[in-house]
Amino acid sequence: MNDATISVHIVAWNSMAYLASLLKSLEEQKNGSFRISVVDNASTDGATAWLMAEWPHIGVLRNMRNYGFARAHNQAVQLALSGWQDADLSHRYVVLCNPDMELEESCLERLHGFLEAHPEMDAATPKLLRAHLRLDAGDQMETERTNVIDAAGLVITKARRAYDRGAGEQDSGQYNEPCEIFGASGACVMLRASSILRASIDGQLFDEDFFAYQEDVDLAWRMRRLGMHTAYVPTAVAWHHRRIQSQPAAGWLGTFLARWRKPSFVNFLSTRNHCWLLVKHLSWSELFLHSPWIVTYEVGKLFVAPTSWASIKGYVAAMAGLPRAFKQRARLAALNRVPPRELRTWFV
Repeated sequence: MNDATISVHIVAWNSMAYLASLLKSLEEQKNGSFRISVVDNASTDGATAWLMAEWPHIGVLRNMRNYGFARAHNQAVQLALSGWQDADLSHRYVVLCNPDMELEESCLERLHGFLEAHPEMDAATPKLLRAHLRLDAGDQMETERTNVIDAAGLVITKARRAYDRGAGEQDSGQYNEPCEIFGASGACVMLRASSILRASIDGQLFDEDFFAYQEDVDLAWRMRRLGMHTAYVPTAVAWHHRRIQSQPAAGWLGTFLARWRKPSFVNFLSTRNHCWLLVKHLSWSELFLHSPWIVTYEVGKLFVAPTSWASIKGYVAAMAGLPRAFKQRARLAALNRVPPRELRTWFV
């Protein structure tokens, strides 16, 4: 039986450069009613041995190969839920946390307090600021915490381009009001355990076919369609060593050009998964009403795609996975609880 109110889950893959700082920040949290689980996706950097030696009280699950962000978090979620079988799941919480995060000491306390005070909310995300690793005077790596916003929740446009709200902006208080958002970045989010059961399909919170990238957008879109609610809690703060940054101000041209700077595997996954997102979630009425934005954006991506072999492979893989994506589309249509007009208010 897991008596902790909160279960914090970290998926690691060759993340030794960041794990110590994250775990130290968790150790300093004011809310002590939580347990930590790490799912290691077959790292080759000695993370599992280090965790067992230095953090023996942390639960570690080591996969024999890299199953990806989505499946690894699903594994951790199932372990947490199995330990709460006799508990009131409306007052139990799961925190999904990237290994390259550092949490301010009151972060978990404030997310937890917000969700306890707002039972209508299913999930909450903190204000994420950017952090960087740099060499100190003794040639040791240390974290530089900045005042640059990394994410204040997810935004999705009429073109169905998702990005991190406020990304790249200096934090001058412009996002200091709590509010409901389209969804939360998968980098750091607290979910009500009872809501996880409601949002999951066949026991999967994240669609494991996505492997990694845009699985958080898929979850956010699904939760919206199910009539679920996600909050942004700016008094809770965390720092993110984001290596692939969202740039909403770059516009469509900047988004297309950024493809060349992405690692090939990331480009492949992003291309494939975006196609599956549209198949799973885009209704015919939305396609009709928002076609000027959607078609322009997608045609622009197709125009750029021949310059990237990874993008071409992504489109081919997306087509190969269409039968399952259409099955999921039908399943989600049957579960949909939100009228199209209400859902369209989230596409900006």
